[in-house]
Amino acid sequence: MSKSGQKGKAKVLDLSKARRKKEPLVSQDLGALSKKEGSRLLEYFLSADKPRELVRSLAPQDYYWVIKRVGEDDYLPLLELGSYDQWQHVMDLELWEKDRLDLNQAYKWLSRLHKAHPPSLAKWLYTKAQHLAYLFFYKSIEVETRPQDEAYDLPDGFFTLDGVYYLRAKNPEQQEILYEILRSMAQLDYNLYQSFLTTLPGVIPAELEEEMFRLRGIRLAEVGFLPFNEAMEIYSALPLQAIAPEQKGEIVEIDQDEEDIKGLVPVTPLQEAPRENMLIKVASKDMDLAFVERLQLEFAGLCNQILSAEGLRVEDFDVLVQTCRRASAYLNLALEEIAGEDLSRAEQIVKNHSLVKIFRVGFGLALRAKWEAERWVKGSWFKEQGLEFSFWGEEWGEILAALLERKPRYFAGQGPGPKDFEKPPELAHAIEISRRLRVLDALLRQLAMKYPIAPELLKHPEALFYPVLFNLWAVSLLGLEPQARPLSLEEAKMFFQILRQGEQEPPFSMNQFRDAFVEFFASEGEGLADKTELSALLSLLWQEFREEYAGVKLEDLDPRYSRILVIRPSP
Repeated sequence: MSKSGQKGKAKVLDLSKARRKKEPLVSQDLGALSKKEGSRLLEYFLSADKPRELVRSLAPQDYYWVIKRVGEDDYLPLLELGSYDQWQHVMDLELWEKDRLDLNQAYKWLSRLHKAHPPSLAKWLYTKAQHLAYLFFYKSIEVETRPQDEAYDLPDGFFTLDGVYYLRAKNPEQQEILYEILRSMAQLDYNLYQSFLTTLPGVIPAELEEEMFRLRGIRLAEVGFLPFNEAMEIYSALPLQAIAPEQKGEIVEIDQDEEDIKGLVPVTPLQEAPRENMLIKVASKDMDLAFVERLQLEFAGLCNQILSAEGLRVEDFDVLVQTCRRASAYLNLALEEIAGEDLSRAEQIVKNHSLVKIFRVGFGLALRAKWEAERWVKGSWFKEQGLEFSFWGEEWGEILAALLERKPRYFAGQGPGPKDFEKPPELAHAIEISRRLRVLDALLRQLAMKYPIAPELLKHPEALFYPVLFNLWAVSLLGLEPQARPLSLEEAKMFFQILRQGEQEPPFSMNQFRDAFVEFFASEGEGLADKTELSALLSLLWQEFREEYAGVKLEDLDPRYSRILVIRPSP
């Protein structure tokens, strides 16, 4: 497919020599169309003047995306209209569990292809899918040969199409469909059918499966689906300097004719990137068709490499969408980190460097933030106490937990959950929270060495770090023996009476005690962090405390709903 440079280096595909003689049947709007309901997408193809030509004009990757989007209940017409190359791409992605053919998946897909168009499936099994046919039927059926003039009693379950070859499915539940597929093969060419069944017992399954896996790997590698060990390189970090705008990347030309190039360029993956993504802005700005095609091809290859690194099993269409969004997110992170809002500078980076390289830089930014957090968490006080991330509160705990995932992510506090880092402010926020918690953890360690901490503060199912600070401070302010322990309801009321001196009605500001709180813990944590940084953090915690209790009257103080202070219910 290409002339390669040194092994392992990122490549930039150069399609500048390619010139289209005619526009493809499927326009660039297919990507946008594929986001619509499956029924709308199916209607788009079936209502065309030449639906077969329209479907077969799809790049195999786009074809796979389309049938996944349409869904299992409705994509049979698209299977009927698809080409053998398109079918093969689908089978390469769907039939394998690591390096083994998944017989159940093979049965499901052969059943679907048979329902779609029996003669086409039979011809495909005789020709381009001959390896699959031999391996699948060798493992799925028993074959007994008997001359037509010889009477012979066979065990139950055997069937015959010609009185010579008697067949039985090893899984009785599959017998009906296997019978129909074999009958289609016999109807298409009986001589080939006889030859197939005659040679089937001589199959060496291990060798055949190994050869099929090798050929599959070659086909998938051509579109970016690398072997797992090679694909994992996508998650190895590169420094920002690796994609300096002025630095030129390696250019690799593709020696393919016009039609082959056209078939290699998938449309749909790049369309899944958000419109505000820097890569999309660059692609929309540039009118050079060859450059846009290069981006489409490279982006699809990047997504495929990510899928390979994740195990190459696509359960549903959402997996494809999530993969594209991960790719676009880290590309955007790297581009914005270097170029900011400067689109011309971003364009220069994209033109000079491969998308794989840019992705690795973006992912590397998040990975380094994760490594920094991991270093302190491994030796942290809260881990030594057996506490979970929830100890740091819902928002901060979720941010830290997401950052420390196997592949770091960002918790934005909204939406269904964590997402991949996409913008520099998201990464900066996660790093800020991580460092803030590192300072807090060091402060708590220091306090624990000096003051007793009641186990019930830490063993509570909803244990948070706030009571260790605020209960300790409350006890000290009340002139009691300093220790972090639950307050009685009476002690809690006395504490708030002191804080609210001179204030009669809510909201209570308690501003006169802010400095006292900050100074108390700043002195306890002296030397743990920059004094200004520690004071700012303590001020933030005070503000949370003030907002939590500003509207609570003493008579309404309820231990059940006290989040920051732990109050023991009255007996």
